[in-house]
Amino acid sequence: MRWIFLLLVVANLGLLGWFLTAERSPSAVTVSVAGSDDAAGITLVDEADPDSLVQPEAPTVNAAKPPVVSGGVDSPRTTPASPSEPLCTLVGPFGEAYQGEDVARRLQALQVTAALREIEMQGQMRYWVYLAPLNSSQEAFRKLRELQAAGIDSYVIPKGSLENGISFGIFSEVERAQALAEELKERGFRAQYREEPQTYLERWVVVDGDAEGQIAEAFWEQLQLDYPEIDRRQNLCSEIREAGDE
Repeated sequence: MRWIFLLLVVANLGLLGWFLTAERSPSAVTVSVAGSDDAAGITLVDEADPDSLVQPEAPTVNAAKPPVVSGGVDSPRTTPASPSEPLCTLVGPFGEAYQGEDVARRLQALQVTAALREIEMQGQMRYWVYLAPLNSSQEAFRKLRELQAAGIDSYVIPKGSLENGISFGIFSEVERAQALAEELKERGFRAQYREEPQTYLERWVVVDGDAEGQIAEAFWEQLQLDYPEIDRRQNLCSEIREAGDE
């Protein structure tokens, strides 16, 4: 009986020692989580340093900025398109000057820049048979006498681009000009021919190129009733040649 009593005492002492040891042990442990080499260990809150328990700042996101386009010397530039050449409106032709003046006054009453002008118009093409200009008027008249002695109708050209040349006539058909030039060459005279546009003057009211859009269509309709024979057209302002223009 005594041995049994001693064994129970020893067992109780051992159990008491285990409980005492367990109460002194830390209540939490640090557990490492297996992962990648860069992964950090997880620390329980009651083990962590209070100074380290700071709320982390949210990461700052840098918004992408649009590229800045420089206007420097080497930067590409857009060349503005050159404005198109202005068109002028022509109204006419008028047989009498007072008719054109009446239309010009009507347009001017609409605050439109308009004026009656005598415009050089191009007519039928003509063909001039001639001998090239000579060095002086004396040489030209000597050649003229030679031609007249041969029975060839001709005259000295007094001015212009063919001054001191010899003219054999101006023809409306190119075939006639060609035939005469060939005949003169066969007779020993180096004749040639060139185109000469025939021009004449007409009265037209010229409307400034920028003013066309200011005129209502009703105005043109009424003008057509008052002057049934007139026409309205557009042309490059720079190509309108007035009487006396060189």
